[in-house]
Amino acid sequence: MMNEQNEELKKIFQQRDRSVRVLSKDGFFRAVCVKSSNTSLTAQRNHKLDKVSAFFLSRMMSSSLMLASFLKGEERVVIEVDGENVFRKLFAESMQLGEVRGYVDLNNTESSYHVNDISEIIGPGSLRVTKILYHKAEPIQGIVPLVKGDIADDLAYYFVQSEQIPTAVVLDVEFDDSGEIKHSGGLMVQAMPGFHIDQLQAVLDKLENITPLSDYFAQGLNPMQIMKEVLPFEFDVINSTQVDFFCRCSKEMFLSKLLTLGAEEIKSMKSSKHDELVCKYCNKHYYIQDDDFDKLIEESLAKTN
Repeated sequence: MMNEQNEELKKIFQQRDRSVRVLSKDGFFRAVCVKSSNTSLTAQRNHKLDKVSAFFLSRMMSSSLMLASFLKGEERVVIEVDGENVFRKLFAESMQLGEVRGYVDLNNTESSYHVNDISEIIGPGSLRVTKILYHKAEPIQGIVPLVKGDIADDLAYYFVQSEQIPTAVVLDVEFDDSGEIKHSGGLMVQAMPGFHIDQLQAVLDKLENITPLSDYFAQGLNPMQIMKEVLPFEFDVINSTQVDFFCRCSKEMFLSKLLTLGAEEIKSMKSSKHDELVCKYCNKHYYIQDDDFDKLIEESLAKTN
């Protein structure tokens, strides 16, 4: 009985969303694979997204999780895509410790495009990567025009143009019959200084014909097992991190921001019953009571006296 329970716990642990970063034994390549199925499903449900919006947000979050795996602790990476067609903005933010959040803003009232029209859905636009790092007074930022609009090729292009790092990116999202995310994840491989061009070509050829990541996830493979299956080199695991959709917003945080508006503006909000605040990153709703308004007004007046 105990062995069965241990096996079940082991299976549950292996199936949890996870990001695994590796380094080739010769030091010429680094790679990261992320399973983000439950994470993406949580985001889809929180934001009440249709398939197209969920498809792109999932790819954004998988991408930001992979980039964050190269950071430390609570260092953050933000990926933003600005477009002119369906989406005004796609946003994903991740920390190395496994937290990710994100949202989509639509230019249109609904994203009623089929995902096969992937190159046209975002339209002309740009991809911006921002890193907030320890011991850096200002964020490090780079921006490139979209080259395809599928996030994967755009991110690879960003690394070549902005950081001069040859990069290959694979992203995948699969839905169930009800339109909810069933499997999602990503794989990224980067060449390090000193790599040989034939080694890089072997990596590119392998990833060009890769089995969809969702197929591997459906078979029960975790990110490390997938990399053992598809990468044409031996590697050492550098880190393995559980990932989750998580937002650090709170009612107290919103109230502290409201305090900066001033007493008159807060009074106006109270009188007009503007008592609901929504976090755009996770779609959590906060409700402000009359007592909250009164306390904010009192604190605001005290600051001006």
